[in-house]
Amino acid sequence: MTYATSAALSPRAVSGKWLWLPAPKPHARIRLFCFPNAGSGASAFREWPILLPDDIEVVGLQLPGRENRYGEPMLNRLDDVLQAIWEVIIGMADRPFFFFGHSMGALIAFELTRLLQRKGLPTPFHLVVSGRRAPQMPRRDAPLHLMDDDAFLQKIIEFNGTPKELQQNIESMRLFIPLLRNDFALSENYSCDDFTPITCPLTALGGDADIDVSEIDLAAWSIVAGSHFDYALLPGDHFFIHPSKRRLLERLRSIAVRGALKSERSPTREQLERC
Repeated sequence: MTYATSAALSPRAVSGKWLWLPAPKPHARIRLFCFPNAGSGASAFREWPILLPDDIEVVGLQLPGRENRYGEPMLNRLDDVLQAIWEVIIGMADRPFFFFGHSMGALIAFELTRLLQRKGLPTPFHLVVSGRRAPQMPRRDAPLHLMDDDAFLQKIIEFNGTPKELQQNIESMRLFIPLLRNDFALSENYSCDDFTPITCPLTALGGDADIDVSEIDLAAWSIVAGSHFDYALLPGDHFFIHPSKRRLLERLRSIAVRGALKSERSPTREQLERC
């Protein structure tokens, strides 16, 4: 797990503090909004612009309480997050865009897509959810955010996303308990009773060794998918996005290419007005 720190971010923040560009690409045709997992910040995607083509501009979501927003009050309700970010996302919807979210980030990306859809606003041309069971699939274990500190930290370590050097310093890890507990509460208190499909295609990705999100959990996203659905298992556990980073980014690149081609075939507003 990539933990948030109080270190400042060097690339520029946009739309206030909520969105962050690791590497601005003003001439990119496609914008990729990335939503990090619990405990992480926008810097989790800092290498992606280097590994993706220049036609794709990466924008990371920056929630309060981490990195350059360390010390700000955290949000532990999904509705509060959505209400805080939908307008800044739309403020950067001047070109075709799509969403990628991992774990907690997948939940935020999915519900943000639905919120934009309900409001009749521009929506992503594709949604990619990663390391997250479909919204109708029940939890199979007790909520982590209700565990005592020792049990909570042990479970976090078992996720295998914690740097080894941090695992060896339990006292340092304890500093992150409030942030992690907050994020897990946001994720684990979520429930869904409306399974109306989103309007855009949906891709679900997972790790073939993830003991918390099974292939069945991924396939179940088809219930809420739009015009097209597919899923795939990549090598790795819950944090397969690190060892399988290049394979993941190749999939995102392919999705971006299809989105760019579709947008080129679609008539512009000016063309429609001339009809």
